[in-house]
Amino acid sequence: MAKFGTTAWMVALTVALAGCGFQPVYSTQGSGIGPVTVAAIDGRTGYYLRQELDRRAVLEKGTGSPRVLTVKFERVFTPAAQGTDGISTRNELTVTATYVLAAAPPLPAVRGSVATNVAYESLDQAYGDVALQADAEERVAGQIAERLWLDLQRQVRAAR
Repeated sequence: MAKFGTTAWMVALTVALAGCGFQPVYSTQGSGIGPVTVAAIDGRTGYYLRQELDRRAVLEKGTGSPRVLTVKFERVFTPAAQGTDGISTRNELTVTATYVLAAAPPLPAVRGSVATNVAYESLDQAYGDVALQADAEERVAGQIAERLWLDLQRQVRAAR
């Protein structure tokens, strides 16, 4: 009988907390953009970028069909430092991404552009250089995704 009383008390407490709008501090909640589907993005950097954007888009809630986010990017590798022998020892990867979030009445299409860059060491060994370049692409994808998502939130809020 005591177990039933404890269970009833826990259910009543849960219903009361839910009714007052209580949310846990670390709850996952969308930013108000609504449901978003990220279109495929070409290349290794595009793969990393889509993963990062999908991670943010999964938190978005809303009714209706998802809006499609299309992203195109341009990446530029430039030498940032040279050794005494004239060979590049440090490179910089700059990525500029332009995006379009499709219109969904009553919201218009949202367009924007963000850019960022990261630096990475250059090694003599081919396999080491490829690994460092892949790491740089993964880091730049995370930075671009964060900037793109923040810009998207700002524009969607301004459009409402």
